[in-house]
Amino acid sequence: MTQRKFRALSAAGLCVVMLGIVSLVSGALAQNASTPAVTSLPSGYVIPPADKPCILPGYKLDLQCIVANDPDAKRIRAEEAALESQALAAAQSGTLDPYHQVQTLGQLEIFDPNLAVNNNVACSYCHDPAAGYGNGISILSVFTGGTNPGSVPITVQGAYPNNRIGKRNPPKYSYASYFPPLQYRQAQADFYGGNFWDGRATGFMLQNSAAEQAQDPPGDPEEMANPDPACVVWKVSTGNYKFFFEQVFGSDALNITWPSNVAQVCSTPKGAASLGGNPTPLSLSVQDRTRASQAYGEFGQAIAAYEASPAVSPFTSQFDYYLTGKATLTPNQLAGYELFRGKANCNSCHLDGRSSAATGGTDGGAATSAAPLFTDFTYNNLGLPRNVNLPFYSENTPDQLGFTGNPLGIGFTDSGMGLFLTGFYGALPNVSWGDLAPQFTGKFQTATARDAAMMPYPGFVKAFMHNGYLTSLKQVVHFYNTRDLYAFPVRSGQCPSGTVEKVTCWPMPEDRNNINKTIGNLGLTGMEEDEIVAFLQTLVDGFKP
Repeated sequence: MTQRKFRALSAAGLCVVMLGIVSLVSGALAQNASTPAVTSLPSGYVIPPADKPCILPGYKLDLQCIVANDPDAKRIRAEEAALESQALAAAQSGTLDPYHQVQTLGQLEIFDPNLAVNNNVACSYCHDPAAGYGNGISILSVFTGGTNPGSVPITVQGAYPNNRIGKRNPPKYSYASYFPPLQYRQAQADFYGGNFWDGRATGFMLQNSAAEQAQDPPGDPEEMANPDPACVVWKVSTGNYKFFFEQVFGSDALNITWPSNVAQVCSTPKGAASLGGNPTPLSLSVQDRTRASQAYGEFGQAIAAYEASPAVSPFTSQFDYYLTGKATLTPNQLAGYELFRGKANCNSCHLDGRSSAATGGTDGGAATSAAPLFTDFTYNNLGLPRNVNLPFYSENTPDQLGFTGNPLGIGFTDSGMGLFLTGFYGALPNVSWGDLAPQFTGKFQTATARDAAMMPYPGFVKAFMHNGYLTSLKQVVHFYNTRDLYAFPVRSGQCPSGTVEKVTCWPMPEDRNNINKTIGNLGLTGMEEDEIVAFLQTLVDGFKP
């Protein structure tokens, strides 16, 4: 089902049949779409005073109010301005070698809010450096699963949400450049690499999945919402670092004849009915379209270069220094490390350069890698419950521009890689991959554990997993440990009396296909869960030995 067809469907009483996978949604379930499950706040979390006017009945958020007033949102915009200014000064200095030029160009692009259709959202707004280049707005972790409002407000009277917003918690930028282009390996019968939770940034054209990932948000209607990839190139060509882009990629890199209505077209958000579904509404000559496409590839490559730089992926955690003999771990951290690669079996997916001792045996040798990435680049369905707090479920009516973000409402099931492989985002670059969809429905990318514990400040609430259902590392480890022990056939917010959701009750999985059975009843004690969390905190970059 393509994204276009998806938006043509009705949200009421739906039976979706796809590759033999049937999802039945009742009218009663759909009616509950506007009733989020959040009824209590995470322990220790206090709503900032500036945000209290933004809280709507039913534990919803006035997203435009949050954008304007939330202290984290203000902090992030200040950080963006400072890092953008820093990069521009470096670009203008004339002292950078080619290696640092392309990284600095990527920095300029990532922190530039003018690249959004309304000149108001930078890539970094959803990828805060202080939060490990993931969501950096605490209140969004609590109320929206970490999903961030995009460039386009929704002005329809009484509409909720009142801003376009995506369906997933933003994945981290850090170490994304180390994920190889997506590939299917016959012997292992598994996909490896790619970027995004569902692997759709395959990297097939640029042979760089991080560069391809960088090209997606500027054209996503829920995010930066540019109507044409060439609009991003036009914005760069009229911006204050045009000179530097040409210095890096050549004096003719932006030599494009733009049509007289370029400003009008490029200020029209993607998805607007007036565009008629045209993915390239800018009228360019064949030569200029080719040059714009090449420049957009270079735009992505510069961002990937910055993501690979020490500013984003530095390998400077306590654990890195421990592996090189320059730091030690505390007894709790060491105990967590032994559990991580032993009883808890974490390192069977989050590779740490050691063998797993989960099924017996020992590993007393040195690590095989002094810079392990703590991921195996594969995809898994962990059986995570649906996060009914996502505003995306309520984005099922047209906005003022005629765009409907989620026609299915609460009937939408995020099947991860299954969406990608069944054509939700368009034609697959490798058509044979489509045959593999049944084996990968419900699966999401194994994120690196590096910087998972990075927080902007003490008390910050961080959303974890693709839908942000879990809001602490303790919850993450507890879920892995007890998913099957406390499983209940209910939806989030409906746990039986006498149980506590996320403690002694785990609602049913959002997608029941291909669930990973190696987790769910690990037999860890509460203390052992805490020790694993202590170890994960050693993977935060910026440690000073």
